[in-house]
Amino acid sequence: MARSTLCKVIPAKASLNKQGGFVLTIELILIITILVIGSFVGITAIRDALFKQKIKQQDRSVLVADSNNNVLGEVINFDEHDAPQLLYIDRTTTNPPKNYRALIGVRDDRFTSREPIYYTALNCQGDPCIKPTSNETLDSSGVSRLPNTGAVSYFQALQNGPNYAIGRSPNGLPGFLYKETFEACPMPEIIGGIGSPIGSRYISQKVVTGEPCESPVNLPLDAGQAPLTCSSSDSSIPLSASCDSACGTDSGGQCACPAGYYSVTGGLVDRLGLQGQCCPNGTELEDSSQLGIGVNALCSGLNLKKAVSVPNINDQTQNALEPFIPPFQVNLPALGGRIDGDQWFNTAPNGE
Repeated sequence: MARSTLCKVIPAKASLNKQGGFVLTIELILIITILVIGSFVGITAIRDALFKQKIKQQDRSVLVADSNNNVLGEVINFDEHDAPQLLYIDRTTTNPPKNYRALIGVRDDRFTSREPIYYTALNCQGDPCIKPTSNETLDSSGVSRLPNTGAVSYFQALQNGPNYAIGRSPNGLPGFLYKETFEACPMPEIIGGIGSPIGSRYISQKVVTGEPCESPVNLPLDAGQAPLTCSSSDSSIPLSASCDSACGTDSGGQCACPAGYYSVTGGLVDRLGLQGQCCPNGTELEDSSQLGIGVNALCSGLNLKKAVSVPNINDQTQNALEPFIPPFQVNLPALGGRIDGDQWFNTAPNGE
């Protein structure tokens, strides 16, 4: 009997498909291997480059910190005594809501500013006061007490905001940050003569041992400022919409003099037909007409504004600079000089 043999015939097409899949898999593995290895090499190179750049940037950047290593900020400039200067951002102004910058110098034991703070009593005690921005006539005498030598900062005037200055902290140094308000400074009664005795002046940029307080201090009388229009001559017509920005309103909806101002009545007001005028306490409304041409009423006298403590944004009971404890210091460059190859340096977090 003849024996038959059965054979399974594999189609050529199926064999070719199987062989083609095998070739593609080898190619894919090879491509992925090259890409992965190349990516790791590239990422490592980028990491090293970024780290070296960061270290070099830290070497060039000067940061100021207090004795507890709390960072005050990055230095933007140095004053004439090589003291670093920082920009502090005041975010506490709410009416209207705006943020302003204050330029602050930092020495090893104190804060400094170009503008001084004035006090109503001797030895830098009493209510703090400050000049309006860009005021050269009221007090332009710097640390040398020579006229036209300083004590005027123009940075705040460029912001169209309040004036800032460093004043005395309760225990003396290092100083607190104060800012200008709408209210007139509650100064003592003005005494005639070439100047007006105001008490004392805290000029933080002086290079002295101890507190930079000048006591007593006389300031020249300012030429005057225009009175605020804060009420209507006709009580039946509310003029709240036309009140000056510093004015308030009374219970009847009429404009009212703000704190630190008084309502000027009688005399010159009646003669000139000026109603609802408010002048700062310690000043008098005067007719400054020249040669009988025109009428220009001004509040003449000492033109200082009440200064208030700038609060710490995280603790409203503290001054903005109160958390920082002297002596102050700056960071140092990394050890070892240049960073080459695989040389690494541990850098502690700066707390930001």
